[in-house]
Amino acid sequence: MKRYLTLSSTLLMLVLANTAHAADDNVHFSGALVSEPCTLPEADQDIHLDFGTVIEQYLYQYQRTKSQSFTIHLTECDPTILNTVSVTFQGAADTELTNMLALDESSISKGVAIGLELADGTPLAINKSSPYTQLTTGNNSLTFNAFAQAKPSVVTRKSLTEGEFTATASFMLTYQ
Repeated sequence: MKRYLTLSSTLLMLVLANTAHAADDNVHFSGALVSEPCTLPEADQDIHLDFGTVIEQYLYQYQRTKSQSFTIHLTECDPTILNTVSVTFQGAADTELTNMLALDESSISKGVAIGLELADGTPLAINKSSPYTQLTTGNNSLTFNAFAQAKPSVVTRKSLTEGEFTATASFMLTYQ
C-alpha cells in the first residue's frame, strides 16, 4: 500500500512541476462568426414520425408502407445572405438496403429499413444531400416522406421479426 501512495505522490509532484513551467499563452481559441440565412425553430430540432402499427402481411405483399410526410420549418429566412438550402439525413445505412436508414440496435423488430423521399416521391438516399431548394423571405417549409420497407431477403424467406422498431437520423442543413 505504501508503494502505491508513494508512486501517486511522485506522479502528482511531476505533474505539478511540469505545469509550473508552462507558458503563459499556451491555450488559443479561434472560430468564425457567420450569419445563417434562416432560423430552425426549437420544435423542429427533434422530429418524431410514428408509423403506428405496420401489418406483417402488408409488408410481404407490398414490401413497403405508404409514405408519411414530415416537414422541417425554417423561419426568418433572408435569401440575401444565402439563397438555397439542401438537407442531408445522416445515420447508419442498412446493410442490405444501403440507401436506407438501418433500424436502431434496440429495435425488437428485424427485417425492415427506413426509406426517405423528397415531397414528390423521388428517393433520397441516407447520407446524401437533397437537391438545393430556393429560399424565400420569411418562412420556408421543407417536406420529405419516410416509409418502412422490408428487406428483399427477408420477404423471400418470410422471416420478418415482429415488434417495435426505431431508427434515428440527424439532419444537416447546407446553405449556398
